[in-house]
Amino acid sequence: MKLVSFAPNTVLFAAALTATHSSANVNYRNYLEQAFATSIVLTDSDVFTVGIHDFDPNDWFNLKNEDIGSDESVKLRQQIAVTALPYTFELSDPEDKNKHQIFTRFSAIRSQQDFEIREQDNADYNDEIILGGFTAYRYLHQLDENWTLMTGLGLYLQYFKNSHEYKSEFSSDVIKPAIDGVLFNTDAWTLSYEPHVQVKYDKPTEWGSWNFSSTFHYFYGMGWGNANNGNIGNPEGWYMANGLEAYYNVSQFGRSVQSIYSSIRRIEIGGDTSEPLGTPYYYEGSIGWLMTPPFKSEWIDNVGIGLNINYGSTLRGGSIVFFFNQID
Repeated sequence: MKLVSFAPNTVLFAAALTATHSSANVNYRNYLEQAFATSIVLTDSDVFTVGIHDFDPNDWFNLKNEDIGSDESVKLRQQIAVTALPYTFELSDPEDKNKHQIFTRFSAIRSQQDFEIREQDNADYNDEIILGGFTAYRYLHQLDENWTLMTGLGLYLQYFKNSHEYKSEFSSDVIKPAIDGVLFNTDAWTLSYEPHVQVKYDKPTEWGSWNFSSTFHYFYGMGWGNANNGNIGNPEGWYMANGLEAYYNVSQFGRSVQSIYSSIRRIEIGGDTSEPLGTPYYYEGSIGWLMTPPFKSEWIDNVGIGLNINYGSTLRGGSIVFFFNQID
């Protein structure tokens, strides 16, 4: 369960001063493409995590490293909200060597910001939301005792909605005629396809288990709607995650197993996603305490709490994280 801010930048405002209401501006199209593409990455909890409380690790651990967090990046994290609800429908028996799955995820990313166009004016208010639905077919092949190959193909349907309040005479007289109904106070849709593949190595041990995985995703979409006079563009991007996870079993009370969870990942990103996140790659690390439920449940594998740190992106910083179904 976990959102980036898609607040307009100075490039868009500069373009707004020269664009007309009827023109389909390339800057607006780029903005929409990046917003849709970045939301695909940020709603995948395997490559990005936003927690229930954000903090600067430099303050907590007495560090001086801008790549691990700053006042600006933590403030940005606090201005966004992400919700992702994944669920997998198993179409095969657990003992089958080759398995078929239907994976689904419903998501919402919301960015709410007050920002100044000019220092002497009242700050405008911008509220932006992207809703998404993702469905994918996945095929898992057990290569041997430890190695698994997963291939999948999915479709994203996304909806973009912007609500903007002009709170100064300058923004009402200059910005609004150029951009209202084009990027502000408008909406848009995209439909994207996404092939993906994962190779995973699982190793049970006496103390628990650990695994390594390498996953690659590519997506390309087509857009339509009212924003930018229908010139929504084609969101395109890719991301690759290489990571290690470990589960250390601490104790067991009846059906409930207590374990320590840790992970480290490097995420490579490209296409329309790298500019908004300010980097071609970043790292994420997590550590936490997990507990399986003391009763049999088809919906809950485990719950827990822990810390997550993002290193190297515009959303760098730390979070207190609530884990749900963080399974091996």
